Amino acid sequence: MKEREAQSSKLFALKQILEGTAEYTGEEFFMYLVKILSEVLHVKGVWITQFLKEKNMLDSLAFYLDGKFVKEYCYPVENTPCEPVLETNDICHFSNNLINLFPRDPDLAELNAVSYLGIALRDMDGQVLGHLAALDSKPMKEVPEFFAVFKIFAGRAAAELRRIKKEQELKESNHKLDRILNGTSEAILELDSDLNITQANTAAEKEFGYSRVNFYNLSVQKIVDSEAFKKILSAISKLKLEEKAFCTTRIQGKIRCISASKKTFSSKVSMSCYRFQQKHFYSLFIRNVEEKEKAEEKIRELHIETHLLRNKLKENFNSNIIGKSPQILSVLDLISKVAKTDSTVLITGETGTGKELVAEAIFKNSKRNHNSFVSLNCAALPAEIIESELFGHVKGAFTGANSSREGRFSLADKGTIFLDEIGELPLQLQSKLLRVLQEGEFEPVGSSRTKKVDVRIIAATHRDLFEEMTKGNFREDLYYRLNVFPIPVAPLRDRGEDIILLANAFIERLAKQSATNLEPLSETSKQQLLSHHWPGNVRELQNIIERAVIISEDGRLDFSQILSGNEIEKKTVFKREHNRVLTDKEMAALEKRNLLLALHLTGWRISGKKGAAKLLQIPPSTLSSRLAKFGIKKAGNTSGLEFTDF
Repeated sequence: MKEREAQSSKLFALKQILEGTAEYTGEEFFMYLVKILSEVLHVKGVWITQFLKEKNMLDSLAFYLDGKFVKEYCYPVENTPCEPVLETNDICHFSNNLINLFPRDPDLAELNAVSYLGIALRDMDGQVLGHLAALDSKPMKEVPEFFAVFKIFAGRAAAELRRIKKEQELKESNHKLDRILNGTSEAILELDSDLNITQANTAAEKEFGYSRVNFYNLSVQKIVDSEAFKKILSAISKLKLEEKAFCTTRIQGKIRCISASKKTFSSKVSMSCYRFQQKHFYSLFIRNVEEKEKAEEKIRELHIETHLLRNKLKENFNSNIIGKSPQILSVLDLISKVAKTDSTVLITGETGTGKELVAEAIFKNSKRNHNSFVSLNCAALPAEIIESELFGHVKGAFTGANSSREGRFSLADKGTIFLDEIGELPLQLQSKLLRVLQEGEFEPVGSSRTKKVDVRIIAATHRDLFEEMTKGNFREDLYYRLNVFPIPVAPLRDRGEDIILLANAFIERLAKQSATNLEPLSETSKQQLLSHHWPGNVRELQNIIERAVIISEDGRLDFSQILSGNEIEKKTVFKREHNRVLTDKEMAALEKRNLLLALHLTGWRISGKKGAAKLLQIPPSTLSSRLAKFGIKKAGNTSGLEFTDF
């Protein structure tokens, strides 16, 4: 009779717990539950956990032990009494000898655990969420009434865990939605059926300059101009005709939006319509295209400017190649023929003849002229870095390579590369250049990745590459690959009157730069220029003209001192190099050569202002006597003369 009364009393107490926990949720519910269960069941401890499936561990949500709450109690499931609990759908009860049953559980001895009662807490699909358990330091009898109520509390705890799980999932879903809405650069506004703003994302706040609070209940008419509002109304009418739960449309053209500071900006807008709780709502997706329009306008302006400049270059591509001599006209003809192709070109000629101008003219008249023109002087760089300049390198390829760098060939992709002084290219790099010519591919320094390029190659040299090839200094296969279309550029001394044309062009340009009035070249000056040997070619001529302009007085150019200084310098060099006295025969040959040069430059005219006697500064009769002395007649062949000795 007493035992029944005790059981009835405990059942009443447990029912009271059930009623008492109804007002609690979350952590408060779990703490209240384990405390009251421990006190009513008169057990050592009660705890409720959540199951960490990935780690196969149980983490305590509330643990009441020996009249106190235990904080942060987390333990592995394996080898514990909890392990069989999670594997069954019913109560697990170990009434005695708990430590002997689970000898590998390190906590049981410390807790002085003798008996155990536990049940798994599951989701609606049967997945384990956690468990509810009780342990005691004395044997625990099996009382069916207690077990039934224990199951009831377990069900209540499982329901709370499910609620918390759903709440967390809802929060995570809301966070994801918030990240989507506020992570986009488009302004998003929600409007109610009266077209007042009900929601706005972060981009909308930033774009329009309103805080989220100030956005609410603001009419859409306040943020768009009248024309844009008409387009929005038209779009709404179109959306309503759809009669769907959700539909969308794009507003044609652009609309003008108005910020809080009354600043307007151009936008592209799309719109959607949906129903919620029997009400219509609209979403505006607004993309500011103001900066894009400005950029596009700038690009259009640049395209027009580029087009005009390109046309001007095409019209004047030869403006820097001055001359009417047969030699230069031949060069221009070759340029016009090869420019329209993708053939490799080899430009040869002495230093200073303007080989780079020929390369530029070919590029400007080619179909690649809208792409890059990249040049590299192979003689201007040390051998150890020229490979990196040509082909680029990756980070760490060599000491000091702190970052990757594109080479000239990569920069010239789809365009043209001009390799000046190709004869100076180190032999070990010639094979790599040959590969680019043959296959259009290479590897940057330090990289195993092959890069493909489409580049036209124009090369130039002052050396005799055929001779270098025979000496073993230049690869034979590379020579023939480069020498597809040779263009020889004649030295200035062989171009006759082109010297005067070039001189006048340099004088005109320098006069403009210095804002100086310069007189035209005198006949004496012309003869001085024509009689000079010009070992430095056009570059030397340009330097001498500039020097003459600097020292000129009253706009008159005088080359006497400049050119005579050059002759003295050359004679000094001759003496230093040869250090010998000329024989009488050599002196006679030199005099004869000088007479022939004077006759050649004056068209075999003896006397007069433009005659050879005037140029030699001797009387015509003296000149006639010397011509007779050497047997010089006009029929004589002077085309093979070389004026390079002195």
